[in-house]
Amino acid sequence: MVVLVAHVHAKSEFLNEYLTECNAMLAPSRAEEACITYDFFSKPDDPNYIVFVEEWTTAKGLEDHFAMPHFKRFVEVTGPYVEEVKIRTYEVSSFNDL
Repeated sequence: MVVLVAHVHAKSEFLNEYLTECNAMLAPSRAEEACITYDFFSKPDDPNYIVFVEEWTTAKGLEDHFAMPHFKRFVEVTGPYVEEVKIRTYEVSSFNDL
């Protein structure tokens, strides 16, 4: 499994537009065969700070996601809406549900 965590700082003047585009990504991303989890959250003390948390069955599944038309469109449309993006992936060999 591969976990992606993306930290995004959206420009305050474009926050509503950015969140609209984020919401539009949920259904098509979750419908991808390799998607286990696809969610995003805003920080309670900074609504312009968005964190994506995604789980994918394989690294190839995540790569395929990046090639999807809905992802490419998202990146193109939202580029002007963000100040900073930091993305980290984790390869998980095992996990326990608590």
